[in-house]
Amino acid sequence: MIHQYRHPIYSLKRRQLPLMLPLSLLLAVRAVSAFYTPVGASRKTHHQHVHVPSPSALSPPTRVRTATTRTTSPCTTLYSQTTDNNLIDISEYASRDTDYLQQWAYNCGVQTDPGFQFTSDDGGYDIYAMTQTDIPAGSCILYVPSNMFLTSYNARQEFGQMEESEKLIGSLAGSDQFPLFYLFLKILVEYERGVNSDWYPWLNSLPRIFNSGAAMTPSCYDCLPPLAAKFCMEERVRYINCKQALKFVDIVSEETKKDEELLKWVFNVVETRCLEAGDGGGERIIIPMADMFNHGSSGHEVEISYDEEGSCVVYTTTDVPAGSPLRRSYGDYYLTNPSATFARYGFIDETCPSTFCKIMDIIPSTELRNIGLSFSRMLFYKDTGEVSEEVYDVLLYQILSEHSNRQAQEEFYNACITGDAELKNAYHQQYLPETIAKLKAHVDKFILELDELYKKASMKNLDENTRLPLIVMHNEFVRETFMRVKEQIDPLYEELTAYR
Repeated sequence: MIHQYRHPIYSLKRRQLPLMLPLSLLLAVRAVSAFYTPVGASRKTHHQHVHVPSPSALSPPTRVRTATTRTTSPCTTLYSQTTDNNLIDISEYASRDTDYLQQWAYNCGVQTDPGFQFTSDDGGYDIYAMTQTDIPAGSCILYVPSNMFLTSYNARQEFGQMEESEKLIGSLAGSDQFPLFYLFLKILVEYERGVNSDWYPWLNSLPRIFNSGAAMTPSCYDCLPPLAAKFCMEERVRYINCKQALKFVDIVSEETKKDEELLKWVFNVVETRCLEAGDGGGERIIIPMADMFNHGSSGHEVEISYDEEGSCVVYTTTDVPAGSPLRRSYGDYYLTNPSATFARYGFIDETCPSTFCKIMDIIPSTELRNIGLSFSRMLFYKDTGEVSEEVYDVLLYQILSEHSNRQAQEEFYNACITGDAELKNAYHQQYLPETIAKLKAHVDKFILELDELYKKASMKNLDENTRLPLIVMHNEFVRETFMRVKEQIDPLYEELTAYR
């Protein structure tokens, strides 16, 4: 949800009404100066905080107008005096320079709470935001000026409409993918500008390794269960669409167009770090610094909002003790769908309390959707093995359909819709043995499928399929949830069949 922000940035508390981000604000431009910092300046470790030069919790940035090379420039980069190593090293083991990212960001007008810092648990591959001080709920912890944003709208304005590219993508995926393509194109252009890019410090701070569906090989998909494989292949298709649309573009070099590793890296940067603008038009934005918050399914500490000028304001939603990560929600869709999170973002969300039950052989209908046929409602709970009510409702509706008992099916459906718990429970009691048998058959079959996928993965070449270990971890994570469900339903199945 996007909220309005009216108070000065140094206010500690903010609780205002929602405000959608107007499309016009995506083009907002403000000239902000930077102060040259030599490239050889001393560096701090990833765990050490770079302080905002202000004693207050947050202070308005000092801005001095200077000439810039482009009117859309967020600020002069810290690398403007450097000519060697012009392009970013995107090799998998290249270091992420988050120290200069922070210096650049502060020079551009970014402000943070004194406790805000970046940290890593794996030597700098995954770097995320945390706090080293206690922060109360409602505190503003990060401010990013709107002129630092990368947006699909601005990219379209800068490069002009790519009609042939749009025609191709429209025929393959529809117009919904246009914003993704324009941001993809924007990042490619900024990459080619090297140290002359206004966003070079941000680009050089990004992850080099991605494990999303777009980064996988076709052989990887063979080792995933059907739903996860579907999500991952959809990511790959989106990538291929963007790559193919480049053949109509003349603002990037032919060398870049043929660089498969670079194109995949840029696509993953966009897909894993962009947000929807929230205006209903599908425009996408990337907000440097605000893209460093990890996802939290079981609870999140921060939310992103925008002030009346379109700048980004991140505030805490709960009291956050020192030493805690600062996480946001990537969206309701990912709160109950760790396979979708894995496909798009490339990590296993072990904090997710539930997962879709993976029942994929049901033909959707309006009635089934109304009583719960969806990824977000038909759930297995990870820690307890409990099964959501909607799973039982959908299975029973299918059983009644198989019995060709149209009257009973309509009565049960109406009971679900109207909330007639007594009638609904009566049907469930009557058909409980069949429902549990159907559920048990699904769970047992899926566990066997996961075991077969493990065997298949163990026979693959790890050098050619480097994401396989993570895929195996994903499958094991799903298997553990199914095993807990099995522990719940097997005794019930045995009890019910004993009375037959």
